[in-house]
Amino acid sequence: MHDDNLNYVLHEFIDPAYVETEHSEYLLTEEQDSGHTELRLHIQGENLCIAQYDKKNRCGFWNRDQRNGLSKCVDHAILQHTENGWILHMIEMKGRMDNRKWFDVRLKNRASYLDMQALCTVLGIHIEAVYSYTTYAENHFCESENRTNPRMMAAPLGKRCIDPIREWSQGKMHVTVGFNKELVISHRAIQMERCDGVLKGELVISGSSEV
Repeated sequence: MHDDNLNYVLHEFIDPAYVETEHSEYLLTEEQDSGHTELRLHIQGENLCIAQYDKKNRCGFWNRDQRNGLSKCVDHAILQHTENGWILHMIEMKGRMDNRKWFDVRLKNRASYLDMQALCTVLGIHIEAVYSYTTYAENHFCESENRTNPRMMAAPLGKRCIDPIREWSQGKMHVTVGFNKELVISHRAIQMERCDGVLKGELVISGSSEV
């Protein structure tokens, strides 16, 4: 159950189709060139699930220049209310992951975080923590790609040089969200299993939300 203010904003200001009916279990899906993905999500406590987030309208004031990636977003976003406050969970679905796709995933997570912050302002929600998840079937990260293509590791003056393999393996995603302001997002990779041509997996998010 949501509090009175959140219920009011959801019913009066938010498109009824934007947020899923609240449940403790959701079947999140994505269609890709590589096939169909299904992730069964189990989540504890009060929550707001925005399934197919990448296909829904978002804020129109972003600079959607291809360089900054703000035209993109993750496939699904979930807000979870815990005893420690509201937590944002962002889920991106891929068939295979590699060095280049990691940079794309990072941009999608940053754009989604900024957009969800705007939505949460309307909802009267303050985000206390952020978690990211990437589903995948094949791991094609390659150390040699970093060495043979220096542009993959290059960073503009004054900005962090990102090592995709290190971030992926350590479960930490570093994204710039302001002047000298960096957000470190805890990340979990979820390897899926292919069953009858469909990538399937499961994610359990407890009330403590430890990735």
